[in-house]
Amino acid sequence: MDRNDFREYLGFLKALGDTLEEITRVEQEKTEFVRTDDLDGLNECMKREQALSLTMRAHDQKREAVLRTLGLEGVPLRSLMDYAPAQDYEETKRTVEQLCRQYALFRGAFEVARDTLECNLHQIEKIIQAEDPDAMASGGYQETSAELPPRMRTDFRA
Repeated sequence: MDRNDFREYLGFLKALGDTLEEITRVEQEKTEFVRTDDLDGLNECMKREQALSLTMRAHDQKREAVLRTLGLEGVPLRSLMDYAPAQDYEETKRTVEQLCRQYALFRGAFEVARDTLECNLHQIEKIIQAEDPDAMASGGYQETSAELPPRMRTDFRA
């Protein structure tokens, strides 16, 4: 394995962590905008979220290509230290731990934003139903999946 390719991959993982940090901030802002009924702010967050989702998709494609180059396809992130050149072991360990922490923070922020949005949608559904009981019979609010949207998934196998 070429050490330069491996170091490039570590740099990529750090950039991925930065993107996750930014998405986490967007999710936190989205939660606040939902709580304060700020639809303009929520709309802006959703636009930023879409752009960041595309960035994450590009990161995922690059990750797959770099892993192929390194011969590490199928290696879980937490096992990356086992394949790191000896002189890069500590940096690899720090990078992997930081990325895993950042992903956990993102996941938590995403779940809070989703739950907050669902609660508000349920409240809207109740108001609409109270005003027009027949309105909900024609298709009303559907429960959302607890899964991340496909465009927001990435491989963080432990």
